[in-house]
Amino acid sequence: MLRVAIIGCGKIADSHAAQVQRITDCEIVGVCDREALMAKQLYERFPIKQHFSSVDELLETARPD
Repeated sequence: MLRVAIIGCGKIADSHAAQVQRITDCEIVGVCDREALMAKQLYERFPIKQHFSSVDELLETARPD
């Protein structure tokens, strides 16, 4: 299983999340944006495990590949 994280939840992030979902044995384990609301909104639109506003916290907690 490939564990993916998305950093930056602007306009293109939805396209990235949609494409990651199409890959077999791949999951989005976290998303991060300095603006916490942006990360939360992407998290709510896709099957994503967690959302963060700190990259360090994302890497430590979600542990993406």
